[in-house]
Amino acid sequence: MTRETTRLKTLWYMGAKTRLCEEFLDGAVRDLLSPGGTLLDACCGTAAVARWFAPRYRILANDSQQFSSVIARAHLEGDGEWTQELDRLEPQQDLGLAISENQRLLDGLVPKALELEDSILSQVIDAVTGPDESPEVLDRYRAFVSEAPLPDGSAADMHISSLHQPLAMRMPELLEQRMQDPSMAPALMCTAYWAHVYFGIRQATRIDSIRHAIGQIPMDDPHRCRKQALYLAALLHAVSVSTSGTSHFAQPRSIAKDSELVAVAKRRMIDIDVQFELALDAIRTEWLESPRLDGNKVYCSDIHGLLEAGSPLDEEDVDLVYLDPPYTADNYSRFYHVLETLVEYDYPQLQTRGGELTRGRYPGQEKRFTSDFCSSIKAEDAFRSVARSCKERGASLLISYSTDTGLLTRKWRNLGDENPASRF
Repeated sequence: MTRETTRLKTLWYMGAKTRLCEEFLDGAVRDLLSPGGTLLDACCGTAAVARWFAPRYRILANDSQQFSSVIARAHLEGDGEWTQELDRLEPQQDLGLAISENQRLLDGLVPKALELEDSILSQVIDAVTGPDESPEVLDRYRAFVSEAPLPDGSAADMHISSLHQPLAMRMPELLEQRMQDPSMAPALMCTAYWAHVYFGIRQATRIDSIRHAIGQIPMDDPHRCRKQALYLAALLHAVSVSTSGTSHFAQPRSIAKDSELVAVAKRRMIDIDVQFELALDAIRTEWLESPRLDGNKVYCSDIHGLLEAGSPLDEEDVDLVYLDPPYTADNYSRFYHVLETLVEYDYPQLQTRGGELTRGRYPGQEKRFTSDFCSSIKAEDAFRSVARSCKERGASLLISYSTDTGLLTRKWRNLGDENPASRF
């Protein structure tokens, strides 16, 4: 097995284990688990570990975040019939009409903004890197962004230009309707919440249109659920690699400096459709070149609840649990809130501070999962809980954790313990 088995970088993601699989985990798992055994990837993230071992073991994968579970389902759940379906899949047939119709409706809400952005992004790059510098183009783009409407119905600038009409005028009405019925067309959550923040407006309308089309796959399609997971995983990849933030969504990138503005412009020129298609091809190729064992399952649960008695895991015989929890105090739900919200697509109320929307445009705190492993107070008990549950289930436990930067081991070191790895 080589790294080519998991060639697709599913997301820009903190702590992905693709390299560790080849350098360490492959040997460790082989020592603990016979071929054909059942491995539970307890906090699967981008499913890099689960995907690596899927050709050799039966995989159960879990994550508390829905976007991670979607990615895992797209890469793991299936059978021979689904493999054949993947080989003859026609995305245009499944999605094309619904994408085009949603895009047409969105084009009518911001026609001038789309036209300007299509022409100005390349000018922004040329203004700094080309032979004839044109700093006024940079200021023109900054003004364009500053005049965009905000999801709460206000504007970043007191003057809303005609460029963002009629969306700006209708924003409160449109969002109120969709909070009551998220399935309404046109789908516009990404356009309303994150255009000019994490994406260009063209990118945002395309993300909305593809997401809408995925939800429109007919109920009578026998492969509906698996197609939706596949297409959603591909869209999440396109969204992740196209963000004009850095590599996540904790904060949008400032465009005050010329160099940062150019970096943002380059990202906003990335074609969502191209990235979506590349991801689809990569997932399909991985399935066809690295067949999975039958019976893989994916869960979306807090790991403690999944391992406790009375959970769906009671129906399974788990041989080995692989635990790769967060190492730091940073909850992933903040860094990847855009991906999680795109999966749910429920137009959540956005968090405010001092009566104003946060720069990160996060959903309310109640919508964001917090992990005990991200708390220096709770982390030790969280590890003990998992170890106890594995013992009760008769499963071996393999843990990835940093002895240098891990929240718990660093806490012990600060308390005077000279060998936190041994204490662990």
